[in-house]
Amino acid sequence: MSDPKNPLDRLDRQELHWLTGILKDACRERLEKNLVSQAFEERLYQRGPVEGRLDPRPFLKIWEPRYRKFLEVAGELYARMEGEDARAAAASLRGQFAAAPSITRHGPASSHVMIEKNAANPRRKSRTR
Repeated sequence: MSDPKNPLDRLDRQELHWLTGILKDACRERLEKNLVSQAFEERLYQRGPVEGRLDPRPFLKIWEPRYRKFLEVAGELYARMEGEDARAAAASLRGQFAAAPSITRHGPASSHVMIEKNAANPRRKSRTR
């Protein structure tokens, strides 16, 4: 039974899949932004400290492993949701095609004239008179 206070219960499966995709993309963007900021700060501080400004490099370096971890977890969540969707789709297709009736050919090969025993009897006409 689901918890009525859980906000994720308001989302269906497809919306949860989209949410994990958004989370994964946001984590990747945040990590990239952090790496760019670190590179910028390193180049800025090669010239020396900036007066009246605290050095943000230690703070940026503290957050980098966290962003990597968040991205890894978000990627795994997304892959799991995608895998479950693929399994559900495969199961539904399997069920759909397993229950399909056998196909019989309609055409000249199934005609009573073309059946072997009738084709061997040359006196049999294709039309009745």
